[in-house]
This record gives sequence, structure tokens and C-alpha cells, in this order.
Amino acid sequence: MIVLVGFMGAGKTTIGYLLAEKLGLPFVDVDMLIERRQRRSISQIFEDEGEETFRKIEHETIVETLNGPDAVVALGGGAVEHPGTRLALDSALVVYLEVGYDEAVLRVGHDACRPMMANPNLRDIYNRRLPFYGRVSKLTLHAGHRRPEEIVIDIISKVTTPASIPAGTKSVLVAPMGGAHQVHIGEGLLEHISQLLPDISHAKRIFLVHCESDSLTADKIRLALANSKYEVSFIRVPPGEKAKSFGTVESVCEELADCSAHCDDLVIGVGGEPICYLAGFVAATYNRGMNLALVPTTLYGQVDSAIGGKNGVNLSSGQNMVGTIYQPTTVITDISGSVVHRDYEFRSGLAEMIKHALIADSEFLEILRSQHQGVSQGLPELLGEVVYRSTMIKAAIVTADEREQGERIYLNYGHTFGHAFEQLLPPGPDRHGDATALGMMAAAYLAFRQDRISKDLLALHREVLSLYGLPVAGVFSIDDLNRVWSRNKRYRNGVRFIVLNGIGQPEGGVVADNETLSGVLADLSR
Repeated sequence: MIVLVGFMGAGKTTIGYLLAEKLGLPFVDVDMLIERRQRRSISQIFEDEGEETFRKIEHETIVETLNGPDAVVALGGGAVEHPGTRLALDSALVVYLEVGYDEAVLRVGHDACRPMMANPNLRDIYNRRLPFYGRVSKLTLHAGHRRPEEIVIDIISKVTTPASIPAGTKSVLVAPMGGAHQVHIGEGLLEHISQLLPDISHAKRIFLVHCESDSLTADKIRLALANSKYEVSFIRVPPGEKAKSFGTVESVCEELADCSAHCDDLVIGVGGEPICYLAGFVAATYNRGMNLALVPTTLYGQVDSAIGGKNGVNLSSGQNMVGTIYQPTTVITDISGSVVHRDYEFRSGLAEMIKHALIADSEFLEILRSQHQGVSQGLPELLGEVVYRSTMIKAAIVTADEREQGERIYLNYGHTFGHAFEQLLPPGPDRHGDATALGMMAAAYLAFRQDRISKDLLALHREVLSLYGLPVAGVFSIDDLNRVWSRNKRYRNGVRFIVLNGIGQPEGGVVADNETLSGVLADLSR
């Protein structure tokens, strides 16, 4: 329970709405709740029955709200003066939004809906309440001259950060509207999973969804949680793309039902892209939503699948055709896992990191270029750094655009070509990475043909991808691509491409005719 306190004009309602959206929680404005129940305004209650009666009603409403489901709650400015309310707030995370008296009055103006504004001793009331705000709060943030969005991010960062994290761990805040959370990146984090998982007050059970290749990782997690309050169960699923089937979804849900899993319980996906997507889909739909955490064990899972909330189930006509966007409560990226799994989804992860660098960060791209040997060998310290940088890029984009209505589409750089290539390439553990690499090369050829990028940037694509052993040439026909594109979920009277106008300068919605695309495929075949 997060409770916002502060003098009138501090922005409790505005910030409360935004904070609740980011955390995926309901928002309760106690003053509004009282007015709705009493069917009269706060001013009318003051006029009819006096402040003492209002404070009694207010106190009872606050206690009831604090005993209810988790929410973001905004209190009236004077609520903290009631001793019973102060006592009730002990169990909540109370955030004091501090604002100076003059600024508060300036913000509120002559609001007739605020009965205290008519009090000639308003400054004395302000000074009288200050010690109470400080006494009940666990976090104080200055709310003056700052945008509400900035204050919300500060609160979320504090709320989602564990009390302690292992030395050397780097944490990245992901704060989309669907649920803010931290991604923790480091070595040996599985041993500390109990302190990295958020405290879910009503959860009793944890379900570890994994395939056989991650059994040792799942065992480590259960051992690390042996002294926790949770009962831990294993749910083993088929490996690879077989995990992302409706048959597997049904099987996992049946196991949850047999165990009487509740919506407060926690599903943890342990594995690569298929497991992250499967666990996310199950958590999003079983009981109409359960708590979700992800422990990606492959490089691809760590830099892509576990970040952003996407999940999906395959159909015979294509991958991830059915899915939702559902945010986890936390992501624990133990670099040791991706080092162990260098034979699976490693090249796919490399391709994703190169993509992130191309669309957002020339400095990161140079690190990937100059340090390619160490990254390819999976040197833990270097791998941790590039995974952190890649996560930062994706987290920033997802935070700004969770539902792919704006800049999140840039994460699809090379994907319009790549997803089609993926369906035409022979099966393999890193087919996605190979297809993504070819897709980025094709997108680069398209941008070059449209006079958007220079030969040097075209050559840089080829150089960096080649350094990591990723393919930069392939033979495909325009007829085959058009056949695949017609089934694309983003098909809209033709396909649209993401191209670069330079490193860190992506542009979406770009069209190209068949003649140009045939030329691109001819370039790619050489």
C-alpha cells in the first residue's frame, strides 16, 4: 500500500493517478471517495457538521481503505493530524510530497472546493502539519518546480528497489504504464533471489516454469528460497518452440489448478525466449492474472524476451501470433546463465544487442565492435556490461511506449525482413539471430538505396555482424517474402519498414515498391 501525504497543492491526486498507472494498481483519492459516499462535497460536510465530524469520517474511510486491496492512496492535507490515522499509516509506505507554503497557495488559488482556504490562519495550519508529515513518512520528495512524471519515477525507483542487493549488481528501472519493475543484472544472483524478489504480501506459492535444460537453475532457485515464506513447486515443460503451444499452456494451467494456485501467487519463468513468453502468457491469463517474475538464462532472453512485457503462443501459421503485454514484478538476469547457454540463443542475443546499438547508441556500437572477442567468448564482466547497456536502451523505449504506438516500433529494426527470413530459413537454435542479422542488412541496403545512409554505415553493419559470426548474405525471392508478409500482424495494405537515417536515427512506416525490394534482395545475395 502506497500512501501520498502532503499539504494541499502538493500534487497528490495528479501524482497518485500517474503512479497507480505505472504500478498497475488502483488509485484511491480519499477525499473523492468520501464525497461519493456522502453524496456531498467536502466543503458541504464542513459547513453542515464541522471539521471534527469530517475528520472522524475521514479517519474511518482511511482505515477501511488501508485494510483493503493494495492501491495508491492520496490523503487530504489534514488527515495526518488524526492520531488514529497516524497509527494506521504505520503499515503503509507513506510518501510525503513536500511543497512550500507560498507555492502551495499559488497552485491552489482560490479553490472554493477546499474549505481550509477560507481559514485566515492557513499558514499556521501549514506549519502545524509539517511535523506530522515528517513523522508518518518513509520517503520524502520535494514536489516543487518538478514535473509530476519525474516525481513518479523517483517514487517507483524507491518502491521497486530491494532493501539490499548483491555487490556488483546493476539495476535498471522499467516503468511502463502496465507495471513498473527492476531488472537486476550481475553474476551469481540466483543465490540471492529471495532478497531480489518483491515482497508479495498474500502470495503463498511459487511455481518455477522451466524445461529440462534449466533444471539445475530451477534447483538453485528452490534451494535459495528454502527458508522463505513460499512453498516452491516445479512445472516442467517441453524445450524450445514446443513450449509456446496451446497444448503446453493448457498443461501448465491444469497443474496450477491442481495446486490451487491463487492470483496472489507467483509464476517464475526460468529459461530462454520460449519459457519467458510461455510463463508471461500463463501469468497474464490464468486467474485473469498472477504475479510474474522472469529469470532469463540465455543471452537472447536477457536482452530481449524478458524486457517489455511481450509474451506469445505459436500457431501453425507463425510464431507468437497470440499473446498479450503483461509486465513482470521483477527480472533477475544472472549473467552466469547466458555463459552456460552459449550454444543456445547466444547468437540471437548478440544480434539483438547490435540492433539496440544501431537504433540508439553509437558508443555502445563501438564497444560491441572493439570488444567482440571478449563478448563472443562470454567473459562475464564484459558480458554483464553489454547486457546492462542493451537493457538500458530497451527499458527506456518500453517505458516511453509500452504498447508500440510510438518509438517502441523502432525495436523492430530489421524485423520486417527478418521475421519473413526466419520462416524461410531451416530450423536451428539461433535461427532468429541469423534472421535478425539478415534483416538488419536488408534494412541497411534499403536505406542506402533510398539515399538515407552512406556506404560507410552500410559497411559498418556488415563489419559488426560479421565479427560476431552472424550472416550478412542470403538468397530469398520477393514472391516468397510477399507471401509471408501478407500474414504479418502489422500488414496494412502492404508492409512498412524501419530504416536508419544514421546511427541512433531510426524511422518507421517506410514503404518500398517491389522493384526496390527486389534490388535489396539482389544486394543481400552477394
